[in-house]
Amino acid sequence: MVKILPPARCLAALVQGYWFIEDLLGEHAGSNIRTSPVPYAVLSVNLGRPNAEENGRLVPGVSLLGLQSQNRVWRSWSDTYFVMVMLTMQGLVRLFPHTGLSSADKLLELGAVTGDAPAISLKNTVSSAHEPRLIAEVLDQWFMSRLGNSQAVPESKQMAIAFHALHRGETVETAAKVSGTDRRQLNRLFRRHLGIGPKEFASLERLHSSLQSVQAGLGDSESGYSDQAHQIRSWRQRLGVTPGAYSRAARTQLSEQFGANNPLSGIAYYF
Repeated sequence: MVKILPPARCLAALVQGYWFIEDLLGEHAGSNIRTSPVPYAVLSVNLGRPNAEENGRLVPGVSLLGLQSQNRVWRSWSDTYFVMVMLTMQGLVRLFPHTGLSSADKLLELGAVTGDAPAISLKNTVSSAHEPRLIAEVLDQWFMSRLGNSQAVPESKQMAIAFHALHRGETVETAAKVSGTDRRQLNRLFRRHLGIGPKEFASLERLHSSLQSVQAGLGDSESGYSDQAHQIRSWRQRLGVTPGAYSRAARTQLSEQFGANNPLSGIAYYF
């Protein structure tokens, strides 16, 4: 089973969607699953047997994957069932502020970020809900409770403006100007909350847009790149393949079902 459900409307700026993946019969057990760098963070709750990282270590039952800058490899098992919360950058800053340096390119136990009680509560309530739509409602309530019990960091509005500017392809200088900061201050804010600077974040935005174009069958978009050589270097560095080679390769089942050509997804996450 693969399914994407939207969050409550009031969470739309913070949560892109709830992605459900189930392989209880183990049809893909032992398979390597690759995920690409994306300008999102991922909170996952395992309802079945946890998958493993490339080194064989089982993932936590409830985990937070910060902004990833390289593709990652996971290994599936039988009895797999989990839900992924795709967090926007605004969502990461609002819901889990000051976690950038500890979460970027790392998979953390959620309890290490929120404390054990909120993480255990989330795990228990999600596990008792069973059906995806009920689980989505539980997740909505958990996030709304977290919002109600915390204050937004003062720089969250500035960062939201900068995110939108960089998403549009603006320069770091322009993003700093429109958000009312300078380049040095914006760099400090991004590193504090995302673990990377705005220049690297902009490069992830470009890569993601390019990969979206390929997965949606629109060609290997060079938008945002200075030239094709720049685009190819970025793909090789972060994905280990060129745009042309990937566009000619057969798609994995997960990239077909959850890829950018899925109207409910819009994220080129599975590679």
